[in-house]
Amino acid sequence: MPQPPPDEDRSTVGTVQFRNDILHGSDVRIATLQVDLRRSAAQRAASREPRLATVQVGETLEKRAQLANEIIKGVILPQFIILPVALALVWFALSRGLSPLSELQQRIRARRPDDLSPIDSGQVPEEISPLVRSLNDMLARLSQTIAIQKRFIADAAHQMKTPLAGMRMQSELALRQDDQVDVRRSLEQLAKSSETATRLVNQLLSLARAENQQSQSGGMIPVELNELARSVVQDWVPMSFTQRIDLGFEQPDHPILITGNPVMLRELLSNLLDNALHYTPHDGNGRVTVRARTDEGGGLAILEVEDNGPGIPVAERANVFERFYRILGTPSTGSGLGLGLAIVREIAQQHEAALEITSNPRSTDPKYPGCVFRVSFRMMPRTPFFDDIT
Repeated sequence: MPQPPPDEDRSTVGTVQFRNDILHGSDVRIATLQVDLRRSAAQRAASREPRLATVQVGETLEKRAQLANEIIKGVILPQFIILPVALALVWFALSRGLSPLSELQQRIRARRPDDLSPIDSGQVPEEISPLVRSLNDMLARLSQTIAIQKRFIADAAHQMKTPLAGMRMQSELALRQDDQVDVRRSLEQLAKSSETATRLVNQLLSLARAENQQSQSGGMIPVELNELARSVVQDWVPMSFTQRIDLGFEQPDHPILITGNPVMLRELLSNLLDNALHYTPHDGNGRVTVRARTDEGGGLAILEVEDNGPGIPVAERANVFERFYRILGTPSTGSGLGLGLAIVREIAQQHEAALEITSNPRSTDPKYPGCVFRVSFRMMPRTPFFDDIT
């Protein structure tokens, strides 16, 4: 048997060392143990150099190779058979389990673009029934939204027909007139129809902007209600002078802070003022008052627009906030468009504010009981920012 390498460290005396070598042309695994022959302490003292005997045991690697081959044949090779069978079973199970989803996908793809009817959940596995119910709820909401939009577009188109037809008629009439007085009268009517159409378009844009803000959560900041209301009232003072209406503003001696969108809040108050100035008599006795205050508990900020116009019957108060809704037979100085209060409702809902209509308790004329439009907002809690303003 081959001897161990001569440079082997003697510190390995008594420790079994392993190495691979060749014996008679065969690969062997050899275990080597060096033993010190000095048995007693006296012998170790007499000779400092150890007397070593080398013991070697060898084993051919053929048995290990055979064992490895048997392991490969007995363990690894069957895996090449079992693995494809397992993959085939998994593929079959998944295909069978997902077939209802494939059928559902095909049914959805085969639908017409305008088909928003609910999906039949009776033919899908119980595991995905909640998903189908959620899709049906979404389809129902989408169908309702589309129906509202279609109705809104149809109503808007119908409302636009009247001023446009009037403009066309007056322009054709003006072209046929020779008398300058008649031409001027036709042009005045044309200007009035143009003003009505412009006002309708502006209110449609305001309503669309309010509805867009309704679906968004951004733009809400602290707003001082007294300052905002005073600024809006100042913008409408020239109009009140033109219409001979006494426009007033009342506010408390302390700030009122709410969370809101300043642009939308100005739009809300402007539409309330437009409505009040529109229906209040223009005979010099009309009065419109904007009032900002808090409730007795101090938890609500209240914005009121009070007038002494013809008022709104109790039965009609829930309907006046609908688009293009107008009360028949109500005396006014002009024809309303039926969009201002719809814009007010959208903005109030955006701010989670309560909207209320009551009769004017200060009105003394039975013919003109007046109205009070009241919008109640939640006030901001007291903070250092609130105290700094105070």
